This record gives sequence, C-alpha cells and structure tokens, in this order.
Amino acid sequence: MRIGHPEFHAHRATTQSQVPDAGKVRPPMLTVIAPADGRVVDTIAAETPDRVRTAVDRLRDNAAGWHSLGVVGRIHWLRVFRNWLQDNRTDLVALLGAETGKTEAEADAEFGLALDTLDHYRAHGADFLGGRHPQVALRPGAAMQLAVSQPAGAVVGVIGPWTYPLALAVFDAAPALVAGAAVVVKPSSETPLTLRAVARGWQSLGAPAVFDTVTGPDAGPAVLDCVDYVRFTGSVETGKVVALRAAARLIPCCLDLGGKSAAVVLSDADLGLAAASIALGGLANNGQSCHCVERVVVESPVYEAFLDKLVAETAAFGAALGEETGTGVMTSAAHVDRVREQVRDALLKGATLRCGGTGSGFTFEPTVLGEVDATMSVLTQQTLGPVLPVVRVGDAEAAFELARRGPAGPCMSVWTHDIVTANRAIARLSPARVSINDISIHVARPQPC
Repeated sequence: MRIGHPEFHAHRATTQSQVPDAGKVRPPMLTVIAPADGRVVDTIAAETPDRVRTAVDRLRDNAAGWHSLGVVGRIHWLRVFRNWLQDNRTDLVALLGAETGKTEAEADAEFGLALDTLDHYRAHGADFLGGRHPQVALRPGAAMQLAVSQPAGAVVGVIGPWTYPLALAVFDAAPALVAGAAVVVKPSSETPLTLRAVARGWQSLGAPAVFDTVTGPDAGPAVLDCVDYVRFTGSVETGKVVALRAAARLIPCCLDLGGKSAAVVLSDADLGLAAASIALGGLANNGQSCHCVERVVVESPVYEAFLDKLVAETAAFGAALGEETGTGVMTSAAHVDRVREQVRDALLKGATLRCGGTGSGFTFEPTVLGEVDATMSVLTQQTLGPVLPVVRVGDAEAAFELARRGPAGPCMSVWTHDIVTANRAIARLSPARVSINDISIHVARPQPC
C-alpha cells in the first residue's frame, strides 16, 4: 500500500549507529517524529535479527498452550483485551494520531475499526472454526466425505503498513489468535509506537504470552525467516520480495498489495455527485490508503465539465469526520518528496496543473492534474497522496481497459446511469471491489443507523 515498504527500505524514524559502550554494542534506536509539529514522540530500541528469533521462539513455545484453551478460552482473552483497548481509548488514539499525523477524528475512526474487528471475531470465531463436511463427487456414481478444518500455524508473522498501523494489524492478528496461533507483528518503522503500546497492554492483562511486536528495519526480513505463516500488507514491489522469501522456506503467505484504485466517469453520469464523491475518495486521510482513488478516467464529452467540478470540490475539500478542516499532514516527509516528484514528472510531460501542486515538510496540497497519460509516473506508480490525476478517454470500453490496466488497485468505482454498462463494468473490473455511483465504502467506516 505504499511506494517502497519501510520494513525493507528507508524510513522516517532515524536509526542511530551501533556504538561500543564499555565493551558492549548498543542496539540501534528508532526516533519517531510527530509529523504534525516535528516533536520527538519517543525513541525506542530496534530489534536485531537475533532478538526477533528469540521473540518468535518464545511465542512458538507458548502457542501449544494457547491452542489447547479451545476457541471459547481464546475468545475470552480477546474479550478482555477488547475491554482494555476501550478503557485506554483516549491515550491510544492520541498516540496513533501523534505518530501518523492523523487528525483526532481520523485516528479515532481507525481505532474503531480495530474494535469492530475484535467484536466480529469474538462473535463469529466459533462458527468460522467449526468443522465442515461437504459432499464431493469425484465421478458419476462415486462420492466421498471430505472434512475441512482450519489448523493454525504455530506463529503467524504480520508485517504491517504505516497507512493504518493499528487497524490493519488487528485485521490480521485477531483471526490468527482466534484460530489458536501466536502472533508477532512487525509494524512499520514509521509508526511503531501504537502497536508497541497495544502489545504491552495484552501483556499487562496476564493473558498467555502469544502476542508481541518487533520493531526496526532489520526485523521484517528476520520475521520472514522464522515464522510459520506471513501476512504482508504493502507495495507490489516489496510483496514480490516477501513472496520469494516465503517460497524459499516453503511457508504460506498472504499478500495484500497496493495499486492505483480508479474511478470511471461516463458521459451520462451525475457529474456533481461524481466530483464530490471522487474528491472524498481521493483526498480523505491525504490519500494515504490503497482504497483511495488514484486514477480518474473520464469520457471525452464530459471531460472539461467534470474537471471543473472536481477542481471546485478539491479546492474546498475538508475533513470527512468531525469538525476538523483540511487534509492535515502526511505521515512521512520522505513520502511528501515522492508525491512532489510524481507531480513534477507529470507537469514536465505535458499534464496541466488545475489546482494545488506544492508541498513541504509533512504537507502537500490537494491537487488535480489534467491531461494525464500513461507516460507519467503519477498514473503508473502508486502515489498514496492527495493527488487526483484525470485522464481523457474516447469511450466506455477505453475507460474500462485503462482502469483495469496495472498497477490495478483493490477498488474501482463507475459513475453512470446505464445499468447494462454498470454490470459490464463489474465483470470487466473483477476481482477489484466495484461500486456503482458510490465511493464512501472505500474510505468510511459504516455507522449504526
């Protein structure tokens, strides 16, 4: 979900050199800076590969006892943990906001997603783990009973992103814990503090010692080298490295990779609705999610009219949650530089700057680019920033073809009143999650009625 994954590449947190001290080697340190004001949030030790292996060995030793509790016993501890999270919500939301640069409303919404995830698996974990016995016909007149079970790996490694460091880690850790596995989470070196605090919370409850975190740029590869199953969320480029490293050990891995989610606006669309929704879908949380719109493909007859409306919506964009306004700050100053370089590349190659386009420090203006084409990195590389590149196409078929072209993102939206065309889009854009005349499911947490 990002350009270059912090677990394997450079990161905002400063790594201090190993320095001899009275015959000993001090561990490398990570200094985490708050993007909102530049203050030091905390300085923590980064794990060496040997320390990671020791942590995973300890988790593996405890996994059998955790599994023996049964699903009811494990769900009990998830309930206790969930209550601890709720009791400490204010402090954890503040810490999450400090290290990511998210507004209070955005950080609280992410925290809510983590609670919702724990509630979901507490409620349905026993059903998910129940045995199934489908009838399988191998050939006419012959059949056999097939039992399907879900054995847990001893230790599951979760390598998480800086975009949603708490929620996405819990998305992966909760089902693994319910299934009976121990879990080690490697949060991004950009944002390690909230997960570290959460793991300490688990330990403070007296729960079985089957959940822990490791930090630092060397910890990601070390996790891959010693866990039994790996769950990675990150960029396509780093995902390939993870897949090859897991394959070398013959361990299963699951990859949730980024891309460039697209919005397709056809000539019969409600342009006002499409522009307002796409602005939200591309600019919420500064575009720092693989679900955010990163490519806008528009049929030529309505291109200029739509672009005018999108520029107006972008210029007036405010936060989607609470009363806070503006897009706030981005998590990484280095990533602001990458976004700036994509915009610069597009302008040098003939794109038109319709609004925004500048950034410094941890901020980048909400930006709309017109006349974008496939020679520009803003259309071919993941951005994860508040930039909406708009492409002109001749017809719906060309629009769908461009939207599905790599690097395709996990979400697509199509804006049209033609039901036949909409259904054709769903088939053409699979396996992405396709919404018709709607964008909010990509960026907003559902609220109770």
